[in-house]
Amino acid sequence: MAVTQRLRAFDPYAPSRELATDEESPRLAPVTALYRFFDADKQLLYVGITGQPRERWPVHRRKAKWWPLTTYVAVEIHPTEWQALDAERAAIKSENPSFNKRSKEGGR
Repeated sequence: MAVTQRLRAFDPYAPSRELATDEESPRLAPVTALYRFFDADKQLLYVGITGQPRERWPVHRRKAKWWPLTTYVAVEIHPTEWQALDAERAAIKSENPSFNKRSKEGGR
């Protein structure tokens, strides 16, 4: 069962180590985070998964066109990568994030 965290304010320009909270990026437990980034109007920009948000999110900062628009983030912690993948696919299909390309057509 996933542990859902509330939508929280997010600073896309914060230092990398401060992007994710300890709860969102646990170091000792093998879990996978499903994350949703939102703009200032709480419109869904992007949905993704990672085992380490503190490592993945700085990659988004360098490459993603949507990153500067990000104002909020919500994270669900899943006990396995497979559960997170299933939840990611379902979220992309049902929530239609603006910037996701994969999984909309049944990929990944």
